[in-house]
Amino acid sequence: MKSFQVLFLMMFCYAVNSFSQTETMHCCNMNSSTILNGHQTQAGMWMISYSYMNSFMQNNYTGTTKVSDQTIFEKYLMSPVNMHMDMHMLTGMYGFSNKLSLMVMVDYNYMNMRMKMVAGAMNMGMGPSPMSMKSTSQGFGDTKISGLYKLYSANGHSLSADVGFSLPTGSIHKTEKVDISHYGDKEVYMMQTGSGTVNWLPGISYIYQQTKYSLGAEATALIHPYFNRLGYKLGNEYSINAWYTYEWLKNATVTLRLNYTASGKIQGYDPDISAVTEPAANPQNYGGSFLKGYLGLAYYFTDGSLKNTKISAEFGLPLYQYFNGIQTAANFNSMVSWALIF
Repeated sequence: MKSFQVLFLMMFCYAVNSFSQTETMHCCNMNSSTILNGHQTQAGMWMISYSYMNSFMQNNYTGTTKVSDQTIFEKYLMSPVNMHMDMHMLTGMYGFSNKLSLMVMVDYNYMNMRMKMVAGAMNMGMGPSPMSMKSTSQGFGDTKISGLYKLYSANGHSLSADVGFSLPTGSIHKTEKVDISHYGDKEVYMMQTGSGTVNWLPGISYIYQQTKYSLGAEATALIHPYFNRLGYKLGNEYSINAWYTYEWLKNATVTLRLNYTASGKIQGYDPDISAVTEPAANPQNYGGSFLKGYLGLAYYFTDGSLKNTKISAEFGLPLYQYFNGIQTAANFNSMVSWALIF
């Protein structure tokens, strides 16, 4: 049972990690990066996991300073009000040996962004007072494939490496769907569901496991080495995690986690996206430095109709946020997961 618990937590957090780059693209950087990436399935075993993540962003900042709508309107036609995002993730894992496992993950995203727009800027004859609009986008994201290899394991200590990549199955051609007449047809970078490039996903993790608790640390990266066919590439992302997990009741665990992430600006630009439309249309308004805290709960079923399954939930809040340029800040994100091993 213990090996299943550790395995599920790793799968759960790997799915969260795949979400982190999507969050970076969405200005707010609601990053919730990987932990326990180093554990694998046993030889010949399968595991499947479904996860649902919800995040919400509001208020605009540059650096650590809050920015008013009036300041944004000096450079842009629209100012963000808030953004809501839902993500559905399906992950599968197979153990080729007790040291080597393969993971594949696909996700589907739905994004809803509200904006304020100066009506006069669109020559609509409505005067200078701002009016509201809503834009939505949805679709599959990039597909992640990762190999996990256990480098060392003895006396409760383990060291593992993760080498993976993502395939550009997500779209970079989404067009606007708004509730009023809109300016331009192309969605901004944060509303696209993919990167348009093959990306690298390296990582290394250390875990110390005891009967009632475990603790560890991990470093991961998401590297965008190439420009996509539209002429831009997303900023690289580097994350460090530290966590503590305790079995407070039989089959029930609680996890406390800290995540620090640093990410870069978008390089290049899409010629079909006008940088003056809104802050998220400007490639310089992406990335920064972010620290988040998380609380997670999990329960493993040992009998009944849910035998050999586990449910988990995690809730995260920002502790520190520094933004490159004008971006919408993270407010919170939550996640629930279900997993089965066979």
